[in-house]
Amino acid sequence: MLAAATIEQKMFSESLTLASLDLFPLRASGGVSPSMALAAMQTRPALLLSVTDKNGCTGYGEVWANFPSRANIHKQHLIEDVITPKLQGFTYCEPQEAVIYLRDTLEIYFLHIGQERVFEHILAGIDTALWDLALRSAGCSFAEHMGLPPHAQCYASSINPEDLEARFREHAGYGQMAFKLKLGFGDDRDIAFVERACRHCPHGARIMIDSNQIWQPDHAARMLKRLEGFNLCFAEEPLPANAPVCAWERLARATSIPLAAGENIYGAANFQSMVDAGVQYLQPDVAKWGGISGILGLVDDLPASVRLWPHFMGTAVGQMAALSISAAAGDGSVCEMDVNTNPLRTDLCGDILSIRNGAVPLPDTPGLVVMPESGKLSEFSDANLSL
Repeated sequence: MLAAATIEQKMFSESLTLASLDLFPLRASGGVSPSMALAAMQTRPALLLSVTDKNGCTGYGEVWANFPSRANIHKQHLIEDVITPKLQGFTYCEPQEAVIYLRDTLEIYFLHIGQERVFEHILAGIDTALWDLALRSAGCSFAEHMGLPPHAQCYASSINPEDLEARFREHAGYGQMAFKLKLGFGDDRDIAFVERACRHCPHGARIMIDSNQIWQPDHAARMLKRLEGFNLCFAEEPLPANAPVCAWERLARATSIPLAAGENIYGAANFQSMVDAGVQYLQPDVAKWGGISGILGLVDDLPASVRLWPHFMGTAVGQMAALSISAAAGDGSVCEMDVNTNPLRTDLCGDILSIRNGAVPLPDTPGLVVMPESGKLSEFSDANLSL
């Protein structure tokens, strides 16, 4: 079973009444897509939401919308049609109160329309926005509220084969000591990529791999056996997230490479099942499940043998939320940061994600995240870019 709580949950003392909820479907073009066997990202879609209380204070969150290309529009319409009418006028003290209310009143509705996972994405973004609003209203930062050091460690993710050496040099210069590669393009090609990465890996750094659920159990066991000599930090999603728990257990016993999973796991009980199966790195995505409240609940209960390394690939809003969770999880937590060009990460909120000594500073101003810069929401509006 999971261990006892390891961080103290801080409570908010002020009740807030929600006056409005606004949606911002965004899209950036001209960036660089991570090479993924799962799918290509020809552009960078995203969906931000803001909640404003009756006093005019506003908080921001992000709803996961990487795939398919119009996922942000679909979720925008669902929120406008179904969620917004429920939240207008709602009063809360703790952000999770609103999430519990929405789950109680709409869970069957989303089950009926076959959108249960989309509902989780929406709840995650709302929870983050409510945290941001509560912190701004209280006049304190997340680090101050939680009593944390104002920074979070991060690793370099989704390094493409064509610029591997340049990315290693660049991010080693930032002090990052962990680098993740995307696999799933063919066994021999994957092995050659890992071999090349290990030759160029900075001294003392570690390599991780991510096959994005592409392998089935027998294939995963064969590949991980071939990869065991490379001293990998972990193998992420070597199986589909919905593979039977017994398949994860067998794979964990069959390989010396630690297993990682979480970006496609929903619910604390299912994370617990992964821990019981032998997964050593949990990777919840703050924009996909749980938001801040849900993932802090996982942090509370982590056993010493398991690390929480937040997954993230999106805008600067969600990235800062993911980094904040990593800070709350402690020194053993390292947050994912995509190395590829994405203006929604680097330009939307300004230069807030600068990496020094392998870490990113958390905001020292009230709130959880940093609000988008004036005019950027219009500049990156999905309406400005045809697919």
